[in-house]
Amino acid sequence: MLQLRLLLVWCATFGALVAAEFENLAHQKVVFLGDSITQAGGYVSFADYYLQKTKPALHAEVYGLGLSSETLSGLSEPNHANGAFPRPCLFERLGRLLERVKPDVVFACYGMNDGIYLPLDDVRFAAFKKGVQQLIDQCHAAGVKQVYLITPPIYDRQTDAAHFNYDTVLTAYAAWELTLKESGLTVIDLHTAMRKARETRTEVFSKDGVHPGDEGHWLMTKTVLSSLGLPLPELKLAEIQADPVFKQVDLLRRHRATHWMNYVGYTRQKTVPPTPLGAAVQQAQEIQQKIDELLAK
Repeated sequence: MLQLRLLLVWCATFGALVAAEFENLAHQKVVFLGDSITQAGGYVSFADYYLQKTKPALHAEVYGLGLSSETLSGLSEPNHANGAFPRPCLFERLGRLLERVKPDVVFACYGMNDGIYLPLDDVRFAAFKKGVQQLIDQCHAAGVKQVYLITPPIYDRQTDAAHFNYDTVLTAYAAWELTLKESGLTVIDLHTAMRKARETRTEVFSKDGVHPGDEGHWLMTKTVLSSLGLPLPELKLAEIQADPVFKQVDLLRRHRATHWMNYVGYTRQKTVPPTPLGAAVQQAQEIQQKIDELLAK
């Protein structure tokens, strides 16, 4: 009887903790940071769509503000982009982003570019670790309530024993991130989930080894949602993409990405100085109103 009572108490406590994860998004401004995978935005749009369809009372504002080629480590290959420009580093823009956008919750997915596509190295690994901790500390210092650190996707390219497999670097980065324990931080293990899913497939998620297609982005979404305690979506990818609600949600994500990125300003090959939002806020509200009207039907 005592064991049963303890089990019931544990289940109730665990259930409350899990439920609290997605409730952390209620009425919050949620920002997704990352490299080109996040800038592509598929998993961001899918996540916002699922939240709006199944948890409309959350009223979370979702902003996908990833930047192609970006790192946390501040490292770059000498020949990046054929020598045209070094990789951008998040910390060139993070201070302005936190000040101007004022997110309540931050999801961050880095690592793919931080190893510079070279074998595991203590110096590069240390730079990544320093960048991850700086991201967490800077977010919390700016008043961000919760940081969700998403381990990097897999490097999806087959190699043989005679060739270096870059995914071993990402595996090491992900394993280290999973050791981080502190208040206001949750680590979402995308890397392991994607590797397990890949082992059941013959087809790659990423044709170039780096950038997942739609199925990869959908897996990323399901992994994030599962970590928040939400049920894994049973919807099929084609059904989602055909839904008028998704089309408006994706439009909203693209609109916010364009205008709020410019509002913050960034440097990638050239410097884009911070620019006023102008009518962008009103236009975003109009898109959201269309979404609300579709959901009400």
